[in-house]
Amino acid sequence: MNDERERLLTPEEVAERLGISKVTARAWLRSGKLPVTRLGDKGLLRCREADLDGYIRNLAEATAKRSRGRG
Repeated sequence: MNDERERLLTPEEVAERLGISKVTARAWLRSGKLPVTRLGDKGLLRCREADLDGYIRNLAEATAKRSRGRG
């Protein structure tokens, strides 16, 4: 489903999806470890839902490749 109004996740929502703390999610967004979109003059941190889904997918694939390499 391609919606022109892409859902933007808050750092709190990112933290919940990844099972990490809110502080860690904010740090990862600030550092660029996670894909980030900055909004407004204050530079509010947000992550496109599709970008986070891609990050999780890539992480899972990398983990699976490492597991296959051990056996």
